[in-house]
Amino acid sequence: MDMQNMLSHAQVTSAIKAFHASGVRRTIYVQGENGIGKTACVMALRNDPQFANHIFVDPIDATQMSDGSVWMPDIDREAGVSRELPNERFGLSKTNRLGVNGSRPVVVFLDEVDKAPQYIQNVLAPIMYDYRVGDYHFPEGSLVIAASNLGAEGLGDSTRAHIRSRRITVQMRKPTQPEWKEYAINKGLDYRVIAATSQYPSLFDSFLDYEEGGKHHGKTLKLDNPDIYNPRETQDSYASPRTFEASSDIVRCIDMLDAQTLRALLWGAVGVAAEKILTVIRLGNTLPDYALVCNDPTGAPLVSDPIAQVVQVQQFVSRAKSRDEAAALTTYVMRMPREEHKQLFINQIANSSKVTFFYTVEPFQLMLKEYNKFVNV
Repeated sequence: MDMQNMLSHAQVTSAIKAFHASGVRRTIYVQGENGIGKTACVMALRNDPQFANHIFVDPIDATQMSDGSVWMPDIDREAGVSRELPNERFGLSKTNRLGVNGSRPVVVFLDEVDKAPQYIQNVLAPIMYDYRVGDYHFPEGSLVIAASNLGAEGLGDSTRAHIRSRRITVQMRKPTQPEWKEYAINKGLDYRVIAATSQYPSLFDSFLDYEEGGKHHGKTLKLDNPDIYNPRETQDSYASPRTFEASSDIVRCIDMLDAQTLRALLWGAVGVAAEKILTVIRLGNTLPDYALVCNDPTGAPLVSDPIAQVVQVQQFVSRAKSRDEAAALTTYVMRMPREEHKQLFINQIANSSKVTFFYTVEPFQLMLKEYNKFVNV
């Protein structure tokens, strides 16, 4: 597989937006390994002003479809004809279709298409290449996106050439840790999980990196990185962007869980990578109380462990919710002895939605000036 042709989440989303803006009615088919955020492309579009007037239907799992999931026949005895009525999940109706005034464009996301039975792929094909369910055409400005896993994952993805040739296939790579971190901060995921990924960026390696031509070619995936998905092994769980979100949900319940239960749940979510998250959690337990730092930024104790300070910086970026907190946290970070922690703090803020109120407080402005960093807001 040519790794140079693999696009980031942002690049795939931009390509979809470009097609839409130009009025091209073609389906971009996104291939990528499991759990890396293919569905998140649709979530990004949902929040984009370009799609403000669109109807976003729930993602459709093609493997769960059966007869009648796409259309059903309807008999018009008076006219002596039958018609195909679309299932409501596609956002089409007699009042919302091409040619009807006031119709709104629809965004459809067809997931796991190449795992669906062949007859389901056949009935979905006109949606992808003709933007049509039966004789109901999607309104102007509608968008159809499809996705499935890489064939190399061995998850049963296959489709016939005549269907494959009617769509434009792009391969989406796994996000890097900085790319995912920006998403995680803005979504409000638990700072301890984010900090764990910062300390162990190999969690974002792909199994493809260990194949011929990959950046780790010559190394053994099973031995060198047992944390991530390995299509040649049977794994109950493994590290991926999707399972990191599950881990965040678990860690949020930490005060209600005993140590054994916490460990078991994390193993159930991310496999052996759970031990890395647990290590960061233990370091996090040595941090001074967040409220103490906010109330007394010049007197709150500093932690000595440099890794614990990374966890603390991540905590600050994730939890800050006001200008007063931003000012206090910046004052505290300026007391940290290591320059790299201050740079980390600036970079984390710059790549998050929190920059809007950090940038307006004097301590952060002074920090930016001292480190010659410029943030566009």
